[in-house]
Amino acid sequence: MSESPAVCVVIPVYKSTLTDYERISLTQCTRILGHYPLFVAAPMGLDVSELVQEFPALQVKRFGPAFFADVQAYNRLMLSETFYRAFAGFEYLLIHQLDAFVFTDDLADWCRRGYDYVGAPWLRDIDFRSKTDELVFNAKKQAAIWLDLKKPDGITPREIIGQNSVGNGGLSLRRIPAFLTVLTSGVANQKLATYTKNQTHQYNEDVFWGIEVNRYWPRLRVPDFRIALHFAVEFYPERAIKTYNQGQLPFGCHAWDIHETDFWRTIFTCFGYNI
Repeated sequence: MSESPAVCVVIPVYKSTLTDYERISLTQCTRILGHYPLFVAAPMGLDVSELVQEFPALQVKRFGPAFFADVQAYNRLMLSETFYRAFAGFEYLLIHQLDAFVFTDDLADWCRRGYDYVGAPWLRDIDFRSKTDELVFNAKKQAAIWLDLKKPDGITPREIIGQNSVGNGGLSLRRIPAFLTVLTSGVANQKLATYTKNQTHQYNEDVFWGIEVNRYWPRLRVPDFRIALHFAVEFYPERAIKTYNQGQLPFGCHAWDIHETDFWRTIFTCFGYNI
């Protein structure tokens, strides 16, 4: 087996205390991934001493407090050279927000696969009825991506662009050299302003990495949505696991407190957590 690339886990934190669900997320993260370097990405000036005392495996990386003011500010952090250079000693970083949950330690395996970006796909609400149905859908989607089609407001991208695209940034694996190449090459500079200023979720940072960067040319290696569902699920988790994963749990999940929490409740019980 080839040697695994160097990887760290980065947990964004913007406040000193945890909710019950956030504590579950972080507890499981340290249990399953605690043998990797674990970093809290926190604003300068935030007191995280109690957090580090409770979870002593955590190291702390500080960034300007302006990056943690709101979702738009966090997008700027995830689209900045500053953030990725802070972890330049690693080849990969796993973003693990506190609404994520990991089931098994498959992190090294995913790093060895060589993808530049992996996150839970934005699974559409219906499955394909046939091969032809999927071909037609993919053709329409590709046309919408290339033409940068918008809804009638002229701002919001057409829904089809995001459907079955990869993927959500809340639990996402990112190859640092590839991300820095994009950020320093100038290929996306014109679009960066759009993503750092627009406040709608269709312009969140994960859409930039999952869709925008590869809109006209494959600058990042991103897996097909079926492969990515084995990394993480978010939307329609029960259907995703039963239909696409043959009943097998993925590496992790995101937003389990929002999407089909009743489905997750029984599974989390098996891991020792009541939600």
